[in-house]
Amino acid sequence: MSRLFFYLPVLFVMLGLPAETFANQKFGGVLLSPNGEARGVFTLTPAPGGLLVTANLKNMPEGQHAFHLHANPSCEDSFNAAGGHYNPKGEPHGFFSGKAFHLGDMPNIHVGKSGQLKIENFIHGLILSSNMPRPGTLIIHAGGDDYISQPSGAAGARIACGVVE
Repeated sequence: MSRLFFYLPVLFVMLGLPAETFANQKFGGVLLSPNGEARGVFTLTPAPGGLLVTANLKNMPEGQHAFHLHANPSCEDSFNAAGGHYNPKGEPHGFFSGKAFHLGDMPNIHVGKSGQLKIENFIHGLILSSNMPRPGTLIIHAGGDDYISQPSGAAGARIACGVVE
């Protein structure tokens, strides 16, 4: 049995896969408005080939909103401390910017009159491992992302923030 624990990490290294890739470790947090009102909860679940982002939102304004992972683990300073989009590979912003884009870019969300929404989004290629820093926050913006404007899609003010823990 002890040999299995020795050889399994060796196998992952030989295949070029970090051992953490297939762990069932989840990350997540609570989303709050700028005045501290609860906006929901979210979870980031590593999976083979990417990251599953789920969220259950409430008390959200009706309409289209940008939905992004940001770099820094802080919601201080009216959410500005979250920094820019999660972008460890240094790509341009937006799905229409070319072949690659920020790993923190996700499709817009559309909230109905109830102010509630359940989201499931898979980010292909975002493999959390010791070689890839974890996203710091999940941010929801007042408007929709135009998927091309640099550096963040002209999505407007940050209306919800949650630190990834």
